[in-house]
Amino acid sequence: MEALIGYAILFFGFCVLPLVTLGIILFFIYRARKSHSTPTALQAAPAQFSQSPMVSQKTGRIISQPVKSQSFGGQITPLYLTLASKPLAIIDGMDKLVDQTNLANASGQRWKLLPRLGFLVGLGMIGIDLLLVIFGYPSCVFSIGGLAIWVVSFVFSITLKRQRISEFPEGFQTGREIIYTLRDDLKPGAPLLGHLDLTGYRQKEKVARSTKDARGRATQYYRDEWLSLKAKLYDGNVLRVSALQRAKIRQSYTKRSQISGKMKTKPEKFKGSAQQLKIRIVVNPEIYEIAPNAELSPGKQVGKYVITALDTQGGILNLIASSSHETIEAEHILSVLHSAYSILQRKVA
Repeated sequence: MEALIGYAILFFGFCVLPLVTLGIILFFIYRARKSHSTPTALQAAPAQFSQSPMVSQKTGRIISQPVKSQSFGGQITPLYLTLASKPLAIIDGMDKLVDQTNLANASGQRWKLLPRLGFLVGLGMIGIDLLLVIFGYPSCVFSIGGLAIWVVSFVFSITLKRQRISEFPEGFQTGREIIYTLRDDLKPGAPLLGHLDLTGYRQKEKVARSTKDARGRATQYYRDEWLSLKAKLYDGNVLRVSALQRAKIRQSYTKRSQISGKMKTKPEKFKGSAQQLKIRIVVNPEIYEIAPNAELSPGKQVGKYVITALDTQGGILNLIASSSHETIEAEHILSVLHSAYSILQRKVA
């Protein structure tokens, strides 16, 4: 009889319990991954943006894994949105993107207690072995199963953390506010073209140039055009807006210590960044004429920007403004745009 009990315990511990437990955990992992799948959640609204809407420069899809980015600071969800639709359609698509991201994160939250439950189950199985030892049946079968559940629970916990979608960069809301403000100024039926690149400037393709100093230390200069818009306006003007971030980073290098004589590696050093705004308005000569004034001239402060260049030749207004601030809100870009329009005077009929 004792032998049969022993065989039953071995069969249950080694075969039935691990398989059932593993099957349950795998089922929950499958459910969590299916409901929390980032591409499925985030690609549900692309048609609202353009024919080939939200794409990353590298993979052709939305980038969804959090990365470190000095452009916006901290953990972000980098995005590259191609815009080629009416403003309200773009706004609707961006709002759906946020809603579906929140829904995906909420779905992941429903499973966050599962790893803790797995830990308690594993602890209970180890306790069963301890009870068997107390009653004179030495066993480690349940302990092995408990350790296996702990391992699976740990892997599942890491999977949930990696699949969580971080907050969007500040530039996402900035771009949305600008597009929303311009919605009624576009020519009826005309699309808004451009992109919203929130992937950060620390990418090889965004290195504008590299230099070396007398000591051979390399410095890279980054140029990140994170916002680009082009639209034909209701009054016949053609507007182009381009917001850029420029950054300067000295690369890591090795040098010999003057004291110990050993070679030491110096880490890379962030040398600063600046924001630049470029506005180009092709003026409709039938309605407007350009009349420069002292309120908008190089050196003038407009919000966080300082006007650095202004050219009005050939019926085209070209304006460049710079800012030393790390981030720029929509209101400051719109203020510069409003100031640029202030030098356009409507012709007398």
